[in-house]
Amino acid sequence: MQVYRSMIIDAEIDRVWEAVRAFDGVARWNPGVLKATLETGSATASGTIRRLDIPDGSVFRETLLAHSDLERFYTYDILDSPLPVSGYISTHRFLPITRTGQTLGIWESRFDCAPQVADAMEKTVGDAIYIGGMSGLNDFLQESRHG
Repeated sequence: MQVYRSMIIDAEIDRVWEAVRAFDGVARWNPGVLKATLETGSATASGTIRRLDIPDGSVFRETLLAHSDLERFYTYDILDSPLPVSGYISTHRFLPITRTGQTLGIWESRFDCAPQVADAMEKTVGDAIYIGGMSGLNDFLQESRHG
């Protein structure tokens, strides 16, 4: 299945990308991640593996597959997670909205799952993880601008 979410982030693209570009920086801005640790590699190198500790006690392990400062995106897969999915590959990208100085955040993925959990995975991945994460990013950028 494919899951796609997009959202306006109320910050210029350079600030947005600075906040998200490091593969292990996600815990700074995403309220759904307590801690992000690199197991191998470096923050922007393909092949890097990160471990994410989630507030409910679960752990995700992911591989950075592609990263571009020029095009402002990264693509990763999931090695291990509590989600009942397989073949998960996701891209998080950012585009400038030149008229307003805002940024369009796009987070999408493709993965396989059993038909009986497809609706739940659409909501969990799309709304809880993607919209929740991008909302956290927007909040983080607003707080850092004012604080």
